[in-house]
Amino acid sequence: MNAITTTSNNAIQGNRAVLSLFPEFVAWIDRGEKTTRTYLNNLKQFAAWIRYQGIETPVRRDIVAYREWLLTEHPAIALAPTAADGWEYRRDASGKVQRLTCKPTTAAAYLRSVSQFFRWTAANDLFPDIAANIHAPKLRNDHHRKDALEAADVMAIEKSIADQAAERIEAAKIAQKDHEGREQRNAEQGARLKAMYLLAVTAGLRCIELSRARIKDFQTRAGQSYLMVWGKGHSEADQRKALAPEVATAIREYLNTRKDRPTSNAPLFVSTGNRSGGKAIAPTTISTMLKRAMQAAGYDSERLTAHSLRHTAGTAAQIVTKDLFATQRYMRHSNPATTEIYLHVESEQQDAGIAARLYEYFHTAEARTCPNLLASSLLRVFPHGRSPNGIGPSLTNRKETTQ
Repeated sequence: MNAITTTSNNAIQGNRAVLSLFPEFVAWIDRGEKTTRTYLNNLKQFAAWIRYQGIETPVRRDIVAYREWLLTEHPAIALAPTAADGWEYRRDASGKVQRLTCKPTTAAAYLRSVSQFFRWTAANDLFPDIAANIHAPKLRNDHHRKDALEAADVMAIEKSIADQAAERIEAAKIAQKDHEGREQRNAEQGARLKAMYLLAVTAGLRCIELSRARIKDFQTRAGQSYLMVWGKGHSEADQRKALAPEVATAIREYLNTRKDRPTSNAPLFVSTGNRSGGKAIAPTTISTMLKRAMQAAGYDSERLTAHSLRHTAGTAAQIVTKDLFATQRYMRHSNPATTEIYLHVESEQQDAGIAARLYEYFHTAEARTCPNLLASSLLRVFPHGRSPNGIGPSLTNRKETTQ
């Protein structure tokens, strides 16, 4: 059953045969370690679903059914090679079967992996491309999926981090055992969280970039501090990121609290645990730490995550510079279309202005006798006759028409 059987056109038969091709496909895609792992995990989820459905040889309608299954509430399942059917339910701590509904972005990621896999099998004459032209869920690209914080919110979270660190240090001072050690650890943890938070919200660093950073990457030249960033899609720390003086100071204060006597090659942010002390903090752990910091300050929403801090940095950069190219460079975006997401604040302000003027137009008696009132109202929103992005008809150059 595990062997690959072929038909006259060299198409493989059987879900176990399909599964056996995953390692070869993953080696072929030639991506980074994280991307490769993502592809493999996504394909394993598809393989689990095939076995869960009892499908022997998948066909096109199965891919469509898989897409719909992902987007509706369903039991969480996983591959289980030792199980009789090759799959099992995922259960919580109480043993109850977990249920979930994938977000469109998650479903699209699963389908991309499946589509790429069957494109590869078809190109190698192993299995037909049964996922061809099956569309992933439509994703909105006009709004960011995470919310940005306002300036007051950024300050409130920063203050909360400092206050909670101070409280823990004071509590450690009166501890019955190892009060000096506890005081040191709490001071280090508080300084570490503050430095990571400031790097995320002012420099726009991702969690994985915080995790990858090394002490040698923190540099100062001619009075200006930088962090060499190992960015998304790169194989080394080759992107120089200028830091605000206060952020650089926060990093130095954190390094001064560390007791592990790090070398220049040591991770910039390390764990303080007894077993993992001195090791780099995993990106998922950093994400959780930053999320909890926001929650502790009263900012608890599914649309506020660690990545919201990067989104906040990009939004604020666009507000401060009003220059899309400068914002793109600051956020290290290779595609300017990604940076355009940060225009949402200006767009929302424009929409609010238009809504107010339209209400004024419809509810003013003068509008019934003055056809040009709408244009004059909109000119208060767009004083130069066009929206800032140049889209839309000119109001100032409009020719009058006669009845």
